Amino acid sequence: MQLKNLINFTLRDLENEIIILGEPKYRAGQIFSSLHKKNARSFDVISAIPVSLKEKLKENFFIPELKLLEVSDSVKFNTKKFLFELSENKRKYVFESVLISENGRNTICISTQIGCNVGCEFCATGKMGFSKNLSAGEIVQQVYEIISNTGIIPTNLVFMGMGEPFLNYANLLDALKILTEPYGLGVSSKKITVSTVGFTEKISKFADDISSEENRNLRNVKLALSLHSTDNGLRESIIPTSVRNRLPDIYNELVYFYRKTGNKITYEYIFFNGLNDSENDIKRLVKLSRMVPSNINIIPFHPIDFKLNKPLDIFNKEKDLNKLLSNKNLFHFIEKLKENKVTVNLRSSSGVDINAACGQLAVKKTQS
Repeated sequence: MQLKNLINFTLRDLENEIIILGEPKYRAGQIFSSLHKKNARSFDVISAIPVSLKEKLKENFFIPELKLLEVSDSVKFNTKKFLFELSENKRKYVFESVLISENGRNTICISTQIGCNVGCEFCATGKMGFSKNLSAGEIVQQVYEIISNTGIIPTNLVFMGMGEPFLNYANLLDALKILTEPYGLGVSSKKITVSTVGFTEKISKFADDISSEENRNLRNVKLALSLHSTDNGLRESIIPTSVRNRLPDIYNELVYFYRKTGNKITYEYIFFNGLNDSENDIKRLVKLSRMVPSNINIIPFHPIDFKLNKPLDIFNKEKDLNKLLSNKNLFHFIEKLKENKVTVNLRSSSGVDINAACGQLAVKKTQS
């Protein structure tokens, strides 16, 4: 009989498993709390349950190990990058998560895949290719291991690490249920953001799922769209999946998401000097910002150790972050948006020196 990963189960699913074992339903809450609030790593330390139940658990389940290989500390920012290893079917995989501490917030940037199958031209993870989807347990264990290593309880969780969350949808949804469950870590859904490049039908499904009565703990989860261009042609050249998920259809889905959930939309917009900063880009962003309540995060383009193809090949020679950040066109672009009453923020480049900033995650160990 194949053992089941005990960390993967939501509380409701775990209750069903416990009933199948012939045990009272309330035992599931005790087990869930030990696993997800106290980070129990073996059956023997699960508290408040009898030895006989621990033996049943050992016969039917396993608690996986998520091995922490390395922690990289930024010398410029209060940011840490965590390199994890997991074993599956005699293979070893590595992936990364990030802890960003700034302005009184402690944000964990969580990965949902190892590599990514979207293949965005500007993203180091996309350049890696795709290895596997992370299970719900492997997603939430990133948070627990970071807490265990640092003693820091996160104020915010963002699903903006390696991978495209909506291409691992079922495991993403279960991970959200686990993380927001009061018997576990009990993270407020107001403090969680899920980022996607946008897939038709997936955004509306996400709206339906998080607003359902069954998932009431998820109702305030925020959505961020990795936009990066309001021009279909440019966007299709840098985000391959946008060929089949065109902006007009994505915009309709975002309107549905807002009307269904009442949650404001965030647009993530990497600034590519000379490519997506024209007057027409500004006009389209202004119009977009008035479609539903939203804000736009402007992100400096971060250098990656991969060759860039057209139209981003003009950035192959520029690896100096200071020059990228000091570009007067970047600040002019932001000011023009603000003049048009757009809520816009310049995202910091926290962790850029350890390849932990936006778009840089590519399982690179720190050089000794």
